[in-house]
Amino acid sequence: MADGSRSAYEAEIEKLEHEEAAARVAVDIDRLEALWSDELIVNATENIIYTKDHFLMRLRSGQIRFKSFVRTISRIAVKGDVVVTTGNESVAPANGPDAGKTVYCSYMNVWMKAGPAWQLLGRQVAVIARASNSSGWVF
Repeated sequence: MADGSRSAYEAEIEKLEHEEAAARVAVDIDRLEALWSDELIVNATENIIYTKDHFLMRLRSGQIRFKSFVRTISRIAVKGDVVVTTGNESVAPANGPDAGKTVYCSYMNVWMKAGPAWQLLGRQVAVIARASNSSGWVF
């Protein structure tokens, strides 16, 4: 988002959106612990509703790994101490059924001000398409 009329909240959330994606790739558990609310709910692409503890357990155990995770924000809506972001992501899982593919998703994140910091409270992700190096697009 390169709009000069962005609020300070929007700029901060845009930075946090990219930090959160990078922390997933780096398996930076400490950073994710700080960025994610203890009440985090994730409606994931595999039709599983994750809690913060469940998702962190899967990261710690190696069940979930990412080669890359690129997030492109299309909209940021601010309402008081709640911010909703929407956009697209391209994710390259390092393991699991989509390893070797790039998975394209749409997403919506809900951020909430928690004291002086923002934390991710909710996340909805939907697969748009999958592409592998050898077979092309799979919808």
